[in-house]
Amino acid sequence: MINVNTKAHILVRDRFTCQFCGTKLFLPQPIKVLDMHVPGLELWDLHGKKEPLRTRWATVDHIKAEAEGGMDILENLVACCVSCNSQKGKATRHPLGATLGDPDWDGLAAIFLGLFDQYQDRLSKEDRKWKEALQRERIAPRLDYLENTVSRLQTAKLDVNRRWEWDRLLSGLKQ
Repeated sequence: MINVNTKAHILVRDRFTCQFCGTKLFLPQPIKVLDMHVPGLELWDLHGKKEPLRTRWATVDHIKAEAEGGMDILENLVACCVSCNSQKGKATRHPLGATLGDPDWDGLAAIFLGLFDQYQDRLSKEDRKWKEALQRERIAPRLDYLENTVSRLQTAKLDVNRRWEWDRLLSGLKQ
């Protein structure tokens, strides 16, 4: 099983972007903290099944499946969305490219770090591991785009059936 430090490294390296389809990924921990911070947001669930984030949950996947002899080494691991991860199965699939992804997109990790201290008594041991791993990856806490992010997430939540709207809203995050 891939540990949190390795997952954080892969997600940061791959700019929190699915390396198979190019989707911007969300780290679950910021969504959890945002749900604590914003009453009524209600986007968090343990397994990333709530819309509109369901298919954009950040995972780390093997390029060459473990069942086919793939190992847990950095060269065989990539950031992946839930959809691509579930479609891939045991096959080997090649990523789109190393430069894929917005260099400023961080899966909302900076917001997680910015709000962590305020909610740390309500967070799990796993969340604490993510905080440490993201700090090791030199993600700096930021809250300057918090209001814009919350507004866009609330708008997207109201209109989960219009994917183009969700993609347009996401494209404006952190701008």
